[in-house]
Amino acid sequence: MRSPLLPALLGFAVTGAVMFATAPASAQAATDYRCTALVEQARTAAANSTDAAKAQRARQFIATGVALCEARSEGPAARQFRSALRVLGVQEIRNAAPAEIANQATPVPAGGN
Repeated sequence: MRSPLLPALLGFAVTGAVMFATAPASAQAATDYRCTALVEQARTAAANSTDAAKAQRARQFIATGVALCEARSEGPAARQFRSALRVLGVQEIRNAAPAEIANQATPVPAGGN
């Protein structure tokens, strides 16, 4: 004869496993490069821009990207941040130190092939 507590214990075990399995994913999303360093690069470039119209357009991309990060959509958010950098004519710096990010607002020459 099976114990009436067996289904309840099994339910608690599955619930606990699901909770522990999702905890690292949320911690990873919080430290994802695309939603931390990349957004800071875009914000710094917009703040250092001398063209007000381009800076405003970049800030719109950044705001959309931040909303996507909050929704845990890091890929589409990264595309928004990279679009902001592109509008400003700034090259993305991967794995950048904070000092490099602060100095990145040098425009990249437009390539015309």
